[in-house]
Amino acid sequence: MIKRFDNLPKVMFFLSLTVSVYAYGVLSHKYNLFPFLQIRDAVGSVELVVDEFFMFTRIKPDKHLFKARYEGNGVVQYDPEHMEPGSTLITSFFEDGLQIRLLAEDGSVINRWPVSTHAIWENFDHIMPESDRPKTDWNAVFNGAILLPDGAVVFNMFGLVKMDRCGSVIWKVPVFTHHSLELSPRGSYWTGGRRYVGEKSKHPPIKVPYIIDTIMEVSGEGKVLREIAVLDILFKNDMLPVLFANNRDFSPNSELDVVHLNDVEEIPTDRIDRFPMFDAGDLLVSLRQPNMVIVLDPDTEKIKWHQTGPWIQQHDVDWQLDGTITVFDNGFDSSNGEHFGGSNVVSIDPISRAVSYLYGNQPDQDIY
Repeated sequence: MIKRFDNLPKVMFFLSLTVSVYAYGVLSHKYNLFPFLQIRDAVGSVELVVDEFFMFTRIKPDKHLFKARYEGNGVVQYDPEHMEPGSTLITSFFEDGLQIRLLAEDGSVINRWPVSTHAIWENFDHIMPESDRPKTDWNAVFNGAILLPDGAVVFNMFGLVKMDRCGSVIWKVPVFTHHSLELSPRGSYWTGGRRYVGEKSKHPPIKVPYIIDTIMEVSGEGKVLREIAVLDILFKNDMLPVLFANNRDFSPNSELDVVHLNDVEEIPTDRIDRFPMFDAGDLLVSLRQPNMVIVLDPDTEKIKWHQTGPWIQQHDVDWQLDGTITVFDNGFDSSNGEHFGGSNVVSIDPISRAVSYLYGNQPDQDIY
């Protein structure tokens, strides 16, 4: 007996439709076709709201707070004989908002600058992707800050900002700036910038979207003098073996932080003769992701020197008077340093590449 399958055309239609939808889903993920990016961004927005609920609602600044290591508030141990003399500039979350404070040796406040990111910026059109734009003043963090002799402060807060001693904004640079802020011998500022690549990749095989870190020089009057893309430098100087080591995943990710620039310092004029390999104007640059420190000529964009490790995810590099370079080695460890000893301060001779440890890796020198 032959049984007719009257529903076979419908079954085949839905089966082919299912296969087509699945195939398009695979292709949309691979080639960023509609609606892959839209769905990914929507999911990311929901996750962000859940993760920062207390910040959005201004119930508790939980992203700014960490469990105290010691009892008490303010200065808990004051020992003038064993401390560096002078006042200290700090940036943090105090009471109900972000502030810059200048503290005396005993911890008393000499001056304070309350900072409201929404009061500084009328809009955040210069911040991309849009998900990075702060929803409230609490959804912001400081980066580098410098105190000037006249009492003004310059700092990174979704752009470079200068305030006078009373907290009024003198000028601001609407380019996303981040991490360290350093003065040049000419009175300009070196800092890290960030550009968002959302459409066409400028650095294949890195796929969009991704972030380009830049080295920025800003004048004392708040004008951008130059901006150099770090990825361009690495590509030009044949540093791809380091950048693409160990099959790093460069899949599309709006938060893809390829190099994580975190410090730029021009060689001080009083130390040029201590570094015969380098010249006036050369920059010492820290790139966290490849665990690499470089010395760059910003005019020719030539890398004159570089080293990867022994530091891991380092921040803060400095030219020293004795002709060495010091590096703050973050380390990649737990907060008590149980695996690799926590963080430390490394000194390296750029000529011989001899390494010594100035602080850390000792039982009485815990730091992380």
